[in-house]
Amino acid sequence: MPKYRVQLKQGSRTIVNQLEAKSVQAVIDLFNSISTMQVSEVLEIKFTDDTLPPVDDMVYYPFAKFMCRNEATRKTHQVTLHNIKMTKNSDDIDLKIKECLEIDTLKVDSTYCGLFKNSKLA
Repeated sequence: MPKYRVQLKQGSRTIVNQLEAKSVQAVIDLFNSISTMQVSEVLEIKFTDDTLPPVDDMVYYPFAKFMCRNEATRKTHQVTLHNIKMTKNSDDIDLKIKECLEIDTLKVDSTYCGLFKNSKLA
Protein backbone atom coordinates (compact mmCIF):
# COMPACT_ATOMS: atom_id res chain seq x y z
CA MET A 1 0.00 0.00 0.00
CA PRO A 2 1.21 3.51 -0.72
CA LYS A 3 2.31 5.83 2.10
CA TYR A 4 0.79 9.31 2.41
CA ARG A 5 1.60 12.54 4.21
CA VAL A 6 -1.64 14.21 5.35
CA GLN A 7 -1.88 17.81 6.50
CA LEU A 8 -4.88 18.67 8.70
CA LYS A 9 -5.95 22.17 9.77
CA GLN A 10 -8.39 23.66 12.23
CA GLY A 11 -8.17 27.29 13.31
CA SER A 12 -4.50 28.20 13.66
CA ARG A 13 -3.47 24.60 14.38
CA THR A 14 -1.83 22.37 11.75
CA ILE A 15 -1.02 18.69 12.21
CA VAL A 16 0.84 16.39 9.81
CA ASN A 17 0.26 12.62 9.83
CA GLN A 18 1.89 9.86 7.84
CA LEU A 19 0.02 6.66 7.11
CA GLU A 20 -0.51 3.83 4.66
CA ALA A 21 -3.84 3.76 2.85
CA LYS A 22 -5.51 2.27 -0.19
CA SER A 23 -5.78 5.61 -2.04
CA VAL A 24 -5.87 9.38 -1.66
CA GLN A 25 -9.65 9.24 -1.59
CA ALA A 26 -9.49 6.66 1.24
CA VAL A 27 -7.31 9.05 3.27
CA ILE A 28 -9.75 11.92 2.70
CA ASP A 29 -12.74 9.70 3.56
CA LEU A 30 -11.06 8.52 6.77
CA PHE A 31 -10.34 11.98 8.14
CA ASN A 32 -13.63 13.52 6.93
CA SER A 33 -15.58 10.82 8.78
CA ILE A 34 -13.62 10.77 12.08
CA SER A 35 -12.03 14.20 12.54
CA THR A 36 -13.23 17.78 12.91
CA MET A 37 -10.04 18.98 11.24
CA GLN A 38 -10.01 19.81 7.54
CA VAL A 39 -7.76 17.79 5.23
CA SER A 40 -5.76 20.53 3.50
CA GLU A 41 -3.14 18.42 1.73
CA VAL A 42 -2.46 14.78 0.86
CA LEU A 43 0.89 13.85 -0.65
CA GLU A 44 2.10 10.42 -1.68
CA ILE A 45 5.48 9.63 -0.19
CA LYS A 46 7.75 8.44 -3.00
CA PHE A 47 10.98 8.16 -1.00
CA THR A 48 11.98 7.65 2.63
CA ASP A 49 15.39 7.10 4.18
CA ASP A 50 15.21 5.54 7.63
CA THR A 51 18.98 5.39 8.18
CA LEU A 52 20.58 7.41 10.96
CA PRO A 53 21.06 11.05 9.89
CA PRO A 54 24.57 12.57 10.05
CA VAL A 55 25.75 14.28 13.23
CA ASP A 56 25.29 18.06 13.14
CA ASP A 57 28.89 19.30 13.07
CA MET A 58 27.82 22.87 12.15
CA VAL A 59 30.26 22.88 9.18
CA TYR A 60 27.93 24.31 6.54
CA TYR A 61 26.33 27.51 5.35
CA PRO A 62 22.94 27.71 7.12
CA PHE A 63 20.99 28.58 3.96
CA ALA A 64 20.95 30.24 0.57
CA LYS A 65 18.03 31.82 -1.27
CA PHE A 66 17.92 31.79 -5.05
CA MET A 67 15.50 33.31 -7.54
CA CYS A 68 15.09 30.91 -10.46
CA ARG A 69 13.85 32.29 -13.78
CA ASN A 70 12.58 31.04 -17.10
CA GLU A 71 13.49 33.72 -19.64
CA ALA A 72 10.84 32.87 -22.27
CA THR A 73 7.88 33.28 -19.91
CA ARG A 74 9.62 35.51 -17.35
CA LYS A 75 8.31 33.25 -14.60
CA THR A 76 10.32 33.19 -11.40
CA HIS A 77 10.32 31.03 -8.31
CA GLN A 78 12.23 31.42 -5.04
CA VAL A 79 14.14 28.40 -3.74
CA THR A 80 15.59 28.23 -0.24
CA LEU A 81 18.29 25.59 0.31
CA HIS A 82 19.47 24.66 3.80
CA ASN A 83 22.77 23.39 5.24
CA ILE A 84 24.88 24.03 2.15
CA LYS A 85 28.21 22.19 2.01
CA MET A 86 31.19 24.49 2.62
CA THR A 87 32.79 23.22 -0.60
CA LYS A 88 29.89 24.59 -2.70
CA ASN A 89 29.58 28.14 -4.00
CA SER A 90 26.76 29.94 -5.79
CA ASP A 91 28.04 28.85 -9.23
CA ASP A 92 27.95 25.16 -8.22
CA ILE A 93 24.43 25.56 -6.87
CA ASP A 94 23.36 27.50 -9.99
CA LEU A 95 24.43 24.61 -12.22
CA LYS A 96 22.67 22.02 -10.06
CA ILE A 97 19.45 24.08 -9.91
CA LYS A 98 19.41 24.37 -13.71
CA GLU A 99 19.99 20.63 -14.01
CA CYS A 100 17.41 19.46 -11.45
CA LEU A 101 14.62 22.02 -11.06
CA GLU A 102 11.80 23.42 -13.19
CA ILE A 103 9.33 26.31 -13.03
CA ASP A 104 5.83 25.16 -14.05
CA THR A 105 7.40 22.33 -16.12
CA LEU A 106 9.71 24.84 -17.88
CA LYS A 107 13.50 24.78 -17.61
CA VAL A 108 15.36 27.18 -15.34
CA ASP A 109 17.43 29.51 -17.54
CA SER A 110 19.00 31.68 -14.89
CA THR A 111 19.32 32.11 -11.16
CA TYR A 112 20.06 35.03 -8.89
CA CYS A 113 21.47 34.40 -5.44
CA GLY A 114 19.66 36.88 -3.22
CA LEU A 115 21.18 35.67 0.06
CA PHE A 116 23.97 33.29 0.96
CA LYS A 117 24.18 33.22 4.77
CA ASN A 118 27.59 32.64 6.28
CA SER A 119 27.52 30.99 9.70
CA LYS A 120 30.88 32.41 10.76
CA LEU A 121 30.84 35.73 12.58
CA ALA A 122 33.52 38.29 11.68
